[in-house]
Amino acid sequence: MKGILVTIAAGLAVWGGVAWGAPAAAENTSAPERAGSPGEVQTLRERAAAYWAARTTGDDKGQWDLLEPRGRGRMTPQEYASERQGIRYLGYQIEDATIKGYFAIVKVRLLFQPILPRLAGVAPQTVLMDDRWIRVGGGWYRQLDDRKPQRVEP
Repeated sequence: MKGILVTIAAGLAVWGGVAWGAPAAAENTSAPERAGSPGEVQTLRERAAAYWAARTTGDDKGQWDLLEPRGRGRMTPQEYASERQGIRYLGYQIEDATIKGYFAIVKVRLLFQPILPRLAGVAPQTVLMDDRWIRVGGGWYRQLDDRKPQRVEP
């Protein structure tokens, strides 16, 4: 059952949107080797906090608005939301943000509880995850979840 929770946890939200921490390594990209300025990092953290706040409150349109344009072109806000059921997001905490060119990784600690019938009664869980973002037209957008999430820590 723990493996199921880890899989479920990888797409989730945690404690109140506070952002702090030292930069972590970002993925290797072909984008210019340019780290973000403190202002850019702060803007990215604010965008990530807005996404996770929308996720925590169940604001489907708010989440969809922060999704990269390629994702918004593929689905409606309702379709996007229907793919994200089975978990109750209780809170989030933005812990770190690292920019490398046009790509960024935001480390988010999520507090969640599975709400699937077969997992009824499972206590809330936390996970630290890499949340991937992309700069498009000068703004930061959450990357479409095209691949399997990777767990950072239990």
